[in-house]
Amino acid sequence: PAQRCSKNPEQVVIMPDHPNKHDEEMHEERHEFTVLVCGGGNAAQVATAMYSARYSTIAVSLYADEAAKWKEALGDNDYELTLDTGKVLKSRPDDITNDPSVAAQADAIVLAVPSFAHGQYFDAFEPYIKKDTVIACMPARSGGDLLLAA
Repeated sequence: PAQRCSKNPEQVVIMPDHPNKHDEEMHEERHEFTVLVCGGGNAAQVATAMYSARYSTIAVSLYADEAAKWKEALGDNDYELTLDTGKVLKSRPDDITNDPSVAAQADAIVLAVPSFAHGQYFDAFEPYIKKDTVIACMPARSGGDLLLAA
């Protein structure tokens, strides 16, 4: 099973769940880098689980009370995500919120929301976003760079 490494809680232990794979522990080290994952759907939740294994990760949803419901549903539990390789990641985001000011902490922002919502996030983050923050959009649309610059 996957769990936080007892020797170093900043590492997530990943154990293969297939008996034909080797049984040695694989560690995902956390890095001093903050990822902000935007949205609350399937893509955002999977991205949050994956990024949380290596980076300080904050999930933000500006849609109604989605962030509060997501945070309540996760409770004190960790995500457990089985990758296509058979590895199991167990991780937890640093926060799940609807507060756009968390953009000030982000080194990278992943917009895992429909493209029609990109403008809403850009507008909300504009007062807080750091220079040189990397922004990734999935799905992307043409003109997203112009929308961000506006």
